[in-house]
Amino acid sequence: MTTASRQQQDGRADSPLPAVVTITGSNLRSVWYGLYDLLERRGGCRWFWDGDVVPKKESLDLSGLDVEEEAHFEYRGIRYFAHRGLTRFQAEHWGPEDWRREIGWLLKRRLNVFMLRIGQDDLFQRTFPDACAYPDPSKPLPGTGHSHDDRTLFWSLQYRGELRRNLQKYAFDRGLMVPEDFDTKTHWYSRTPEDFLAKKKPEFIPLANKGENYHVPNSQVWNIRDDKWVDEYWKMTKTAVEAYGQGAPDPRLLHTIGLGERMCYKDRKQNFDMKILALDKFLARAHRDYPDAKVLIAGWDFYSTWKPDEVKALLPRLDPTRDIIWDYEGDVAPLGHKNNFTQWGLVGKFPYTFSIFLAYENALDARANYPIIEARQKVAQNDPFCKGYILWPESSHTDPLCLRYFTANAWSAKPVPHEEVLNEFCASRYGEHAALMKAAWKAVLPASWLRGWGSNYGRFMAGLGFDAKPAPNTIQTWTGPLKEAATVFSLLSYVPWQDEFIRRDTIDIARMVLDRLIALRTMELCGDIAVWRKTGGTNGTSASLPKRAEKIAELCDKMADLLALHTDYSMWETYQRMDAVEKIRNPEFSKTLFENASCPYCRSHQYELARHWYAARARQMTERLAKAIASGDREAKFGGDAEEMRLALKARPLELLKPTLPRTEENFRKVLREVRGLLER
Repeated sequence: MTTASRQQQDGRADSPLPAVVTITGSNLRSVWYGLYDLLERRGGCRWFWDGDVVPKKESLDLSGLDVEEEAHFEYRGIRYFAHRGLTRFQAEHWGPEDWRREIGWLLKRRLNVFMLRIGQDDLFQRTFPDACAYPDPSKPLPGTGHSHDDRTLFWSLQYRGELRRNLQKYAFDRGLMVPEDFDTKTHWYSRTPEDFLAKKKPEFIPLANKGENYHVPNSQVWNIRDDKWVDEYWKMTKTAVEAYGQGAPDPRLLHTIGLGERMCYKDRKQNFDMKILALDKFLARAHRDYPDAKVLIAGWDFYSTWKPDEVKALLPRLDPTRDIIWDYEGDVAPLGHKNNFTQWGLVGKFPYTFSIFLAYENALDARANYPIIEARQKVAQNDPFCKGYILWPESSHTDPLCLRYFTANAWSAKPVPHEEVLNEFCASRYGEHAALMKAAWKAVLPASWLRGWGSNYGRFMAGLGFDAKPAPNTIQTWTGPLKEAATVFSLLSYVPWQDEFIRRDTIDIARMVLDRLIALRTMELCGDIAVWRKTGGTNGTSASLPKRAEKIAELCDKMADLLALHTDYSMWETYQRMDAVEKIRNPEFSKTLFENASCPYCRSHQYELARHWYAARARQMTERLAKAIASGDREAKFGGDAEEMRLALKARPLELLKPTLPRTEENFRKVLREVRGLLER
């Protein structure tokens, strides 16, 4: 980016004309980066996933600009995944406006790759029109599963296919890259259509996995030992590249997860040979048909079904000039985890990416583990073989500070510590309230990364609850950070609540801390219940247990109140947003949405679950505990009937479960005061 001042040359006294700014780049997206950088440097603009800060200015000072920057990492990517539940977090719910805003944010934060794994949309129908009809979106999807496997449609596959095609073209027109999948496309979110199975009658590879996810025919992998079925899968890759990937920038990106998560044989050598066979066959076709493409080989399966020596044995079979190990679990915990990218023989030897996975679907709050991320990032930061820095979570927009951290470090030539990112984030996002918000974030960060990639308080309340096993090591680890984090309920009470960023982020911060506190109090209670079961305890000790359980139930009520105060957390409001984008034709889809969100894998901070299930369960278990203590029944169980309660809620109209608490500053402060009071009692 350069500027130059010009003078009038008409013989009169020199008078300056406006400065001329030239923005150049090696490709189209670089020019976009330069434009947004200029608006940041001289306009004071700041860019966030949920909105921009654009100061009002009469003019911009364009003098003295001479800026040249280059990204440290070649690939700076982000993934959007296929779970359902709440619009903020689940990209499958997003319509054209949502995607245009998201793609704009990617450019503003200098990312260059994004990937959609939100289902295969209408890829089967486009590829095999003679075998696969478009399903009727007003009816249940044939062959659908349950839990998160229930892929009953809310928008028709025709609409979804065009939406994908259009949003990818919108991204390509701005110079972004979108990898297309090439592999065995049969996954839980993209099952083989029932009519394909009936007409084509595919054979399947062996499968040693337990559980039904992969054992039903529409989720099994076709027999890729026979080239006939490899070619059938490859037809879908060709269709995806042509239909969704039109106008893709060079070099084209292709992506495979191989035989992701599948254990084909119990014998490791047989299993390894099958994994290699699949990769060999698909890589050969990718290199043949797209010789200039970069091929991204996902690391997910390496973590779940490979051993480090097996990954090392794979590398000599790959082409380092076009194959990249697209690792996306660089933050796997604990720090000494023995199967991660540092054990695969990649560092300093073979192209790979560094990444933050962040969280599973049920982890909808701030939890980036900066101590682990920053320690492992040191390995990759100065390694010329590390080609990318990517964020690859199962949910989007869960941790706004981590989004800032990731985009800063994906671009920077040197590591940007999370403390430095926090300073910039607060100053940019909160204006005159930056100091208070920074104090709140600093107080809670050590508590945020107490959890790993998954779990939340709702999994206690909707699971074993007060019958869970004691967790003394966890209690010891959590107590100190949460004592400090609990001060946030006082800090937040001083922050004016009119600004939309502050409304969203204060709830984000408070719900994360409250989540950890409810879990800690529940773990402590479970430990003392276990002691009571063995010994009976003293009268004072046993009498205190129901009182402590009652406090947990009250905290669960306060969490529901907190979630009620923002539209981000309501399934009913998510349903309404989806219906406004494109009419939902299935009259029963609200039940599917409830099933998707309330299943064991996905249940989290959804308001309707927090109010009508978690809080109700906490109250129910408290009553059962009090009764057992009073009668001396040390064999009593407290956590039964969870599934019956869930199914009863699913049968009710979703609209009747929606939040009703007015979203006012007064109610926000009231909830904070009440939580603080419960913690101090």
